[in-house]
Parts: sequence; C-alpha cells; structure tokens
Amino acid sequence: MIDRKVFIRSMFVDDAVDFNRLVGVVAREHRYLRFLDAPPMDKTIDFLRESLAAGNPHLAAIADGELVGWCDVCRHSFEIEAHVGTLGIGVLPEWRGQGVGKALLDTTIRAAERLDFTRIELTAFSDNRRAIALYETRGFVHEGLMRAATRFADGYRDMVLMARLSPSQTTSDERPTV
Repeated sequence: MIDRKVFIRSMFVDDAVDFNRLVGVVAREHRYLRFLDAPPMDKTIDFLRESLAAGNPHLAAIADGELVGWCDVCRHSFEIEAHVGTLGIGVLPEWRGQGVGKALLDTTIRAAERLDFTRIELTAFSDNRRAIALYETRGFVHEGLMRAATRFADGYRDMVLMARLSPSQTTSDERPTV
C-alpha cells in the first residue's frame, strides 16, 4: 500500500524531461540499471515517442506533481517475438519501500496483458534481492544467471533473467500460486 498520495497514469512524450531526470538519478546509483547515467535528452524523447507510438505501456507514478517512478514494457521487434516485451522500472530513492514499485508493476503488467503481451522479461542484478522478491510475488520465475554480465568501476556483477507468462500461456503446473 502506498503510504503517501501517489497516482499512476500513462506517460506522455511531454514527460521526457522528468523521465530523463528520474532515469539519471536511478542510473547514477549504479545498483539498479544497466547504464551509468540518463541518455541524452534527444534520445529520451525519441525513445518515448517511438515506444508510445508502437503501443507499448509506459506508466508514471506522480506525487505532488512530480514524476517519482516509472514502469514500461517494450515489445520485441522480431515478428516471431511480438508477444514478448522487456520490463523496465525505477523509483526515486525517497519513494522506495512505500508500495510505488508494486503499484507500478501491477498496473503495467495488466496494461501489457491487455495489449497482448503474453511474456514479459526482465533482468535484475543478482544482489538486488528486494526487487527479485517483488518480481517473484508477481509471477516472474528465474530463467537464468548471466555471470559477470556487467562491469562497474568496483568490479563485475551478475544478472538474473526472469520472465512471467500470462495465465493463458502457462499450464496448471506452472501457474504461480500468488
């Protein structure tokens, strides 16, 4: 449950400046994202414009008029993988642990399934146990470990690959019990 007043809405290209700022804050922590800083503003605008035009779900968490978190699912470009999307999520440090990530994730999963995504993939640093635990409660399962997949100034880090199949794609033996 979100302790402070936050609402979830669709993201727009007009959110690019705030989105870029938020991505930069999370990226510079070097703990959660696969890049070191936000991309240049023109790349952020292009990414949002193209992804939204493609019909990908991009959700924003807003508090006091400020973007405090985002979650999106970007559809794969190969025709035979058009049912698959990659999830991205980030929340400002001061808003973590208050249910913002859960609300964003739940809303984004529902939106993605309405848009015929039947498989949602993600990667997470293997030491990001809090996020991995959240993904597991939402039906994501571990599919692999990518050893030394990233290298920061302080060394290499492993990544876990996780995926969630929509209920229509799982057998009764595979369905999550969440």
